[in-house]
Amino acid sequence: MFIPCKNRNGSAYYEFQYCKKDMPVKKLLDKGYDFWAEDSLLVHIDDDEEFFKNYLKYLSYTNAPDGTNEFCEYGVNYYTREQTKAILEKIKEDIPKDFEVLTGWLYKAVTDYNGFFFLGI
Repeated sequence: MFIPCKNRNGSAYYEFQYCKKDMPVKKLLDKGYDFWAEDSLLVHIDDDEEFFKNYLKYLSYTNAPDGTNEFCEYGVNYYTREQTKAILEKIKEDIPKDFEVLTGWLYKAVTDYNGFFFLGI
């Protein structure tokens, strides 16, 4: 279900992207990301039903550009390092489909970066 950015074919993907900048949340949501980062993890639109069935509950509380904490599958969602750590721990407890790929990626978001972005289509 999860593929590295270098293996993408087309543009119909959801993107997990490391937050590599350190600035206030509002600026991160406006300027903290560019699409198709080399180290991003992608989910193809054809897998969205299965992905959201397995992972939406972990992503539902986010930091959104409109100032809410509501997840938007078509927009920008930012998760702090602390939120990422909580998501990682919960996924390890629940063991959803293909969790090994995502947990490895999330671990790096916690240890090396300032959380992550989930960028919608």
